[in-house]
Amino acid sequence: MNKLIYLALLVGCCLYALARGGTPERAAVGILVSAVAASILMPSTGAHRFYQLEVGLLTIDTCLFLAMTTLALKAQRYWPMWLAAVKFNTVVTHLLILSPTLPPWSYAIANAAWSYPSPLLIAIGAIRHRQRLRRYGADPAWS
Repeated sequence: MNKLIYLALLVGCCLYALARGGTPERAAVGILVSAVAASILMPSTGAHRFYQLEVGLLTIDTCLFLAMTTLALKAQRYWPMWLAAVKFNTVVTHLLILSPTLPPWSYAIANAAWSYPSPLLIAIGAIRHRQRLRRYGADPAWS
């Protein structure tokens, strides 16, 4: 997966959500960007990345899943539930490396593929927030 494409998607969606989203969307941006930064700074657990379980990335993804689940429970929105489900899939993807016949590149691709929906879901949340503001004049953030 091309890192530049993902970073462009991340920056574009997150800037839109920060500018046009409500408090839950802005919170999700902060959580996601923090996790991406931590993932970039995380050293590999071996000589070659994704040849064994990436414990650091698993830890970051688990924390991200828990944070998004908490956001989903608190926010008056549907999209955080989808985002938490995507993050759960990311955590489960780490278990793929436990299969002895799995090539390391497939672990890397599966792990990266689950990153792409996250910024899109946050941007969609910001779009829907704007639609509800236009339609109803208000959009409660928290339940």
